[in-house]
Amino acid sequence: MGLRRSLDDYKQNEDATDVFPGERRTRRGRFSGSDQRLVHVSPAGSLRDYSYPLSGFGGIVSSRFGVRVGDAVEWFDALDTGSQTYRAGRSLVETTHRLDGFDVVQRDVTDELAHTTAFELGDGAPEDIELAGFVEISPEGRDGRVGQLVHDDAVEVYHNREHDYLGTSTEFVECTPQVLERFDEILAAESRSFPEFGASEEYEESRLTGGVGVRVAFEDGETSLVTLLSDIETQSRSDALSAVATRTRRPNSDSASLLATARQAGQYPTVTDRLVATDLSVLELLSAPTGARIAGPDFDPYYQYSGGYGYTWFRDDGEVSTFLLEADEALGFGAAEAHRQSAEFYLRTQLPDGRWPHRVWPMNGRLAPGWANGHIEGTETQYQADQTASVLVFLAEYLSAHRQSLRNVTVEAIESALQSGVDGLDSSLEDDCFPTVCENAWENTNGRFTHTAAKFVQAYSTIAAVTCDATTRERAATRATEVFDALDMAWAADKGIYALRLDDGDGDLDDRVDSTTFSLVDAYLAYRAIEDIGDTRLRRLERHLHTAFSRLWKETGDISGLTRFEGDTWRQRGQGSEKIWTVSTGWGAYAAEKSIRLFSSTDEYDSEKWADRLFDEIDLDGSLCLPSGYLPEQFFDTGAPDSATPLGWSHAIRLATHASRVTRGTCTE
Repeated sequence: MGLRRSLDDYKQNEDATDVFPGERRTRRGRFSGSDQRLVHVSPAGSLRDYSYPLSGFGGIVSSRFGVRVGDAVEWFDALDTGSQTYRAGRSLVETTHRLDGFDVVQRDVTDELAHTTAFELGDGAPEDIELAGFVEISPEGRDGRVGQLVHDDAVEVYHNREHDYLGTSTEFVECTPQVLERFDEILAAESRSFPEFGASEEYEESRLTGGVGVRVAFEDGETSLVTLLSDIETQSRSDALSAVATRTRRPNSDSASLLATARQAGQYPTVTDRLVATDLSVLELLSAPTGARIAGPDFDPYYQYSGGYGYTWFRDDGEVSTFLLEADEALGFGAAEAHRQSAEFYLRTQLPDGRWPHRVWPMNGRLAPGWANGHIEGTETQYQADQTASVLVFLAEYLSAHRQSLRNVTVEAIESALQSGVDGLDSSLEDDCFPTVCENAWENTNGRFTHTAAKFVQAYSTIAAVTCDATTRERAATRATEVFDALDMAWAADKGIYALRLDDGDGDLDDRVDSTTFSLVDAYLAYRAIEDIGDTRLRRLERHLHTAFSRLWKETGDISGLTRFEGDTWRQRGQGSEKIWTVSTGWGAYAAEKSIRLFSSTDEYDSEKWADRLFDEIDLDGSLCLPSGYLPEQFFDTGAPDSATPLGWSHAIRLATHASRVTRGTCTE
């Protein structure tokens, strides 16, 4: 997102109570995407690229569309009526703009690095009507040092390697480069509106901008815009212009052809369960060609209110991969290729010490900007040790489930990674066998966390149960028992919970409830596969879940679910209390569902009741699910969604929980 658009949004939302000004929000609207490009379509039909982490291309930074009748333009973003839905599965976004006396239907499809937006006039449209539009393109994420070439049938915007193209299926009535805000206009209190048709600028200035205003003729009631992102070193100008011409030529660009293209998209065309199709679609949208996933669309590129989301975290991605593997084993929707890509990506990015960095670029696995790479610098504190454990759990479970179909060289590579990973986990243990001081899963506190220990137990236990060399299995089994026993130090008997962390700074247990401790359920299940747990510890976990669910549960009248942890102040804006999180609510539903395997429901703790209650809130018709089917990261008490939308981690948790419920017979596919 260009700085101009961020400041423009800041001016408009500076006083809002449930909006963080300057962000590029995706709380409303839907995404169209491929494994190289991710395009957001707002309810007003405006387009914006979130593609950089997937492919390295900047693309569209802002846009708006409308229709011109006579001398007047009716902009779609000024309309109060309209609707938006998915067609052809979830591959085509259809937006209906309702004007006085007629509709305009907009259809958006992304195919590789091209995005097509088709407009179709409904009955009653006047004859003297044109499409009006403004598109601002930011090659390589630049809003300065950008150049523009206006060809006869396309516009080219470029910086260095990235050259992006805009073409239409019908004639340009007008194509006007738009010189964007200068310093005084950026600093002015009022926003400047684009496009400005008929505005004449000097040639020198007009060719040094990424903005373009267009008026486009309709032909037989239809027209289409195509944007193509390209690298001049791999695709020449003539080849790119030819590709745009091919995509804008009928029948490639009409509504029927667009629907046909959309129906062929996606990895899971046979999935009929609507929830499963939704979650798989989201995970696809967030995936790069490498198979690695961004955590969510990057809504805060200037790190004003967060540390950015358009990267691959090894915790988030490892958890997503494990949930996807578990759901695929239960439902059989055919995700073998996704599992393979994830495993190969983790093998390529493992560090020599057996661990993984904080976060990387999904497009290539290179180190991305982050704040928890202390172990690379030589210190343990600014490091999130649970990330390595999450990846190791997936690799071990993948090897166990797919060993027979894997090549010997892949089996050997995974076994070597597990062996090295055990060394990495060991290096993060103190003499008392509890993980050392590090950052927590929420990345906002340092300490010795119950969640980190639980993930270590799960990782060690899962490795100990997989078929690999005996030495590694025995080492992992021994460590699993040592860390499992060390979890007793985190038990706060007077509160009936496992504490958030061992030390709150004063030498006492930090006995706040934290939803990350739901990971204890997976730790117990994994450990039970290699050793006996004992009734005392089972009763502790049962009491912990009952207490944690009860204390984190929140109802506001608009939404219901679980907060992240007690005393959470992040992104409160004007609220003043903890917000409800879809990750925490989904994690709670998953933990309650899985805990059924550990103990039967009692008068104190009813695992099935909590599983149903929590899942209801993240289900497709739940209070935490948007009309698009998306799960945002969090909500204000007013019911306004906030932060990354959709969040991959939440969708993977929902998918795995749903699969478990299908297996239990609570619901059917």
